[in-house]
Amino acid sequence: MANFITHIRVGGMTCSSCTNSVTNALEAVDGVQRADVSLLTEDATVIHDDSVSPEKLQDAVEDIGFEASMETSQRQPNYNEKPSSRRIITHLTVMGMTCSSCVSSVTNALDSLSGVDNVAVSLLTEEATIHHDDSIGAIQLAKAVEEVGFRASINDSKELLESSNVLSSSSSSSSLSSLSSIEDITLKIYGMSCSSCSNSIQSQVSQIDGVKSCQVALATEEAYVTFDSNLVGIRTIVESIKDCGFDASVNSGLDTVSQLNLLAKVKEQKYWRSNFFKLLIAGLPILFFETVFPIIRKRCHMNLRLTHGIYFDVLIQLVLGTYIQFWLGRRFYISTFKALKHYSGTMDTLICTSTSIVYLYSISSIIRSLVLVDNERPTVLFDTSAMLFSFVTLGKWAESKAKGNTSTALSKLLSLAPTSCTIVENPQALADTKGDSSSSSHLSGVIQKHVPVELLQKGDIAIVLSGASIPADGVCIFGSSDVDESLITGEYLPVPKKVDSNLIGGSVNILSTLYLRVERVGEKTQLQQIVKLVKDAQIAKAPVQRFADAIAARFVPSILALAFCTFIFWSLFIHSHDIDDVPSMFKDKSGDNVLFSQVIQVAISVIVVACPCALGLAAPTAVMVGTGVGATHGILIKGGDVLERASGIDTVVFDKTGTVTSGRMRLTQHMFTGPYQDKQNLLWSLLYAVEQNSEHPIAKAIVKGVKEEMQKEDGKDPIMPVTIEHIKTVAGLGITATVRLDDDGESKIVRVGSASYINEIQISNLADFNKALTTVGASAIGSVSYLLVDHVYSGYIELTDTLRPDAVATISGLLDRGYSVAMVSGDNAVTSKSVACTVGIPLANVLAEARPEKKLEVVKVLQKMGRKVAFVGDGVNDAPALVQADIGIAVATGTDVAMSAADIVLMSSGATGESACTNSVSLVFNSLEVSLKTFHAIRANFVLAIIYNLVMLPIAMGLLIIPFGIHMHPMLASASMACSSTSVVLNSLRLKNWIPHNMMEEYSNGVAGRFHSDLEDQASNSDLTTLDIDNFEINYSRLSRVSLLGKIRRIFNKKRPSSLDRAYELVSNNSHN
Repeated sequence: MANFITHIRVGGMTCSSCTNSVTNALEAVDGVQRADVSLLTEDATVIHDDSVSPEKLQDAVEDIGFEASMETSQRQPNYNEKPSSRRIITHLTVMGMTCSSCVSSVTNALDSLSGVDNVAVSLLTEEATIHHDDSIGAIQLAKAVEEVGFRASINDSKELLESSNVLSSSSSSSSLSSLSSIEDITLKIYGMSCSSCSNSIQSQVSQIDGVKSCQVALATEEAYVTFDSNLVGIRTIVESIKDCGFDASVNSGLDTVSQLNLLAKVKEQKYWRSNFFKLLIAGLPILFFETVFPIIRKRCHMNLRLTHGIYFDVLIQLVLGTYIQFWLGRRFYISTFKALKHYSGTMDTLICTSTSIVYLYSISSIIRSLVLVDNERPTVLFDTSAMLFSFVTLGKWAESKAKGNTSTALSKLLSLAPTSCTIVENPQALADTKGDSSSSSHLSGVIQKHVPVELLQKGDIAIVLSGASIPADGVCIFGSSDVDESLITGEYLPVPKKVDSNLIGGSVNILSTLYLRVERVGEKTQLQQIVKLVKDAQIAKAPVQRFADAIAARFVPSILALAFCTFIFWSLFIHSHDIDDVPSMFKDKSGDNVLFSQVIQVAISVIVVACPCALGLAAPTAVMVGTGVGATHGILIKGGDVLERASGIDTVVFDKTGTVTSGRMRLTQHMFTGPYQDKQNLLWSLLYAVEQNSEHPIAKAIVKGVKEEMQKEDGKDPIMPVTIEHIKTVAGLGITATVRLDDDGESKIVRVGSASYINEIQISNLADFNKALTTVGASAIGSVSYLLVDHVYSGYIELTDTLRPDAVATISGLLDRGYSVAMVSGDNAVTSKSVACTVGIPLANVLAEARPEKKLEVVKVLQKMGRKVAFVGDGVNDAPALVQADIGIAVATGTDVAMSAADIVLMSSGATGESACTNSVSLVFNSLEVSLKTFHAIRANFVLAIIYNLVMLPIAMGLLIIPFGIHMHPMLASASMACSSTSVVLNSLRLKNWIPHNMMEEYSNGVAGRFHSDLEDQASNSDLTTLDIDNFEINYSRLSRVSLLGKIRRIFNKKRPSSLDRAYELVSNNSHN
């Protein structure tokens, strides 16, 4: 039996007894499993089976005297079914968190549930991500959050599969998770009038290939469809419903506008602003009667006593104070009571405790005045309670506004996605176009259709007009234009696009119309993956943040204990000393009597001035701003822990191909020999077939070069048809395949790769191969791939690469900042030597002909030296080193595996040709820079928060009362508390002013020249196939970032006889095996 979730707006509730009455009335209805009623939002959420109609729930509420109106009712997603042991990831929106204590409460509540593996909660994005098995459902998770005092709603809950995902994986994961292609969608259907309508829709949709299930609810006018997104799209399902004669639309739970409002804290700001003005209106009369009115009363000799012990001004304060305490302050009480149920405390606990003490003291004073026969006016402190709530609420308003500003960069990314687009209804009309203007006549028959972006599906042809945003990721199939990808990649120059160019959803088409074949939609687009990564970055906490969370968990009880000790101390002090020795603040105006109310105010000041919010916001706000600013400049940082590790980096190790160089190799020279010398067509065909099965940049260059070579004659492409029977790739070395010729059925064993890879097997004409090694290997400045056919050496091809334009400037910038720079390449020694000399990397820090395991070993050895290593790479063969390094930095032009393994991903344009990806390497420098700036902001925030509490708490406890007569009034304490958290957020916002370095401008005109001549002198005598750790050049100029102890240790490691020689002998030996 299907369950439904119905939301009902309930009017007329005034207190908790009203909510209890509504809850009991709803839960008394047969078929209702659970009802949650919010007094604050006047909303009732009811979970029930399909035997209960929304109208029946509405009648149940109205029957007990409240107004009710049905908002939404939809089928509860089947999150709790248990077909097998599955791994589920659930995202919840959690509202009401204000500090790290709140985060701890939510985390502990979820962690305590059976079946939950991992919980990550973000304070700023108000999201919780839970990994769990199928023994627990999303509803139970949301209920656990609500039980500790926070509102929770389900964003989504999906099954996890094991696969490779470019941007969503962290480097610490042993396996890479991605979402299943099975998706749930809720559709709103208009026009149904009876059960036959719902049955016809259900039957029609269920027949669609790819639809797993479809249920239609007549009462809510909604359809709940489970489908395989690889087989069918949402638009096909919607159009199928329209074919039945009904209108349908996607019922989105959290659309882009809702996400933007959530990030900007729109609802939160409205609530705190409204509450503040209400508090001001109610609190100012109390303040007037407590401070100004006594002066007027004395001058006019006004008594204002209504009856024995009751005075007019006190009665007004009592009424207004009660309204403030229990109505305007109810949100604090609700949160506090729910938190105390689970033995936890938050900032709300401190506020409620302090104001409740003041309120109860005032009530007891009024009762005392009524009971005693002397007509003494009661001493009330309602003004203290009113002003405490006012200042706290004002601080919350300012804080929520500042917190909303921290997500500006993320909001910009979200707003890039258009809401609608134009697609081609008859794609066959474009079948004969070749992408140039000569084919424009074919466009006359194109039929266009305007659709919402959420209805786009894979394979659609979208039309992107000049000035419009690209609706989804895909490939250009017609037209040419320039595209602005600056907000996604950080590259401000427009990127030229033509046929077969990749287009990124959210980027802006500048010049002319493009036709896009949609490849990825929804959360699978690169823009949504970037948004997800930036959000997830708030979840991966830095160690310093975990330390702050540990403090926050003990903060509230510690403060309450300090306040109690303060109260006891001053109570004993004023009663154990002569009246003349008691500080004046504890005396009445006559100086003859002590005021016990002042002791209470000192204790209240201790509670109010303490601020766990500042500690809780120190890291999340800086991480949000830092990662957001980085994302807008093409730097994707995967979490706060990455920022902390990146701040300690002192050594940067580069891969060469695709990192220091562009990776766009060109076939510049070749020579074929042996028995196949006269059969070049065969050799080109074998090379083409084998290398097509590799994603390595060299393989792609060979494929492109072969096509160019074979098209030189008559513009034809005479590649022979062949079939790959077996293939094996060895990362970083080469590829071996068994290829069958389709013409005669003959099979040949083809081996292509480096010299060491070719030399691993027996070669029939070994003399020819050795001769090639001595002649070609010594003179080649590019990468050389050797070819074996049936164990016969058959020739070689040489590919040359070009340096990235900003490589020299970037290396110079890193060296000037004190980083030690090294290069580890799988390429030959001559090429590696040439590149190192050009960019200015010391040859002692260069290792050539390095296999993946050798790159990994180099990182390990440097780490054993005490170095903090960042490894920069782009290929599959770099993945082990990227994972091992303290920080893995992947260039986004590389493979999915490399980017999944990295901690920082450097985005670049999707352009093709010579203009593509020219600035990626400079982002290495900027990624370290923004990481360092962000972590400095985190540390500064913690210093501000800790200093504030260490200074303010003793003052609030009365440290200055005896020597100087200075004390802190609770109102001043609350104002200080509000300022402390706001100042932390404002300090984080300074990161928005960070501007990436333009390396080409700062290090122009051959900056590597001072290295080049020295390096050339070393080059002739250098053996770059081994790396001597004793001669590794270490830069010690980063004094501002290296501790004295660390500096001494590193000097000691360099000067003493190295005990790591054996490790490097192992590294060297691996290159010859």
